Amino acid sequence: MRKLKLATMLLLLSIVVPGCSRPAKVNTFKSPTPDVFFTVETYDGGPGPLGSDVTKVYAHFERHRKSTRMLVLEGDSLTVSKIIWNTPNEDTICLDGGTTDMFHNQVTLILGDSQEDSETIRNHLDEHCP
Repeated sequence: MRKLKLATMLLLLSIVVPGCSRPAKVNTFKSPTPDVFFTVETYDGGPGPLGSDVTKVYAHFERHRKSTRMLVLEGDSLTVSKIIWNTPNEDTICLDGGTTDMFHNQVTLILGDSQEDSETIRNHLDEHCP
């Protein structure tokens, strides 16, 4: 009986863990600033009616072989149609549907101690982009 429980737990872990570790789809959106870009990562939610996809939007900053990223937006079954750059440090994330669980309207990406080693980006959400 104990071996059956162990086998069942290992089977469940082998199904759940791989689905959480890597995104099923990644889209990259470049910014006017050469060292800054966004990625939209979609993770499969798994089988069954309770398994909704999770979408995460990250801001990335890469310079001088250093890189950092911060989570900007996360939600269930989100569809990000595009990202519009209003200025080099301000964007609008266009949504076509889904549920937003977390959103940061400003992120500061820091690579080092100098002012040149940081970028602050202001973010907006819009469900009715042109």
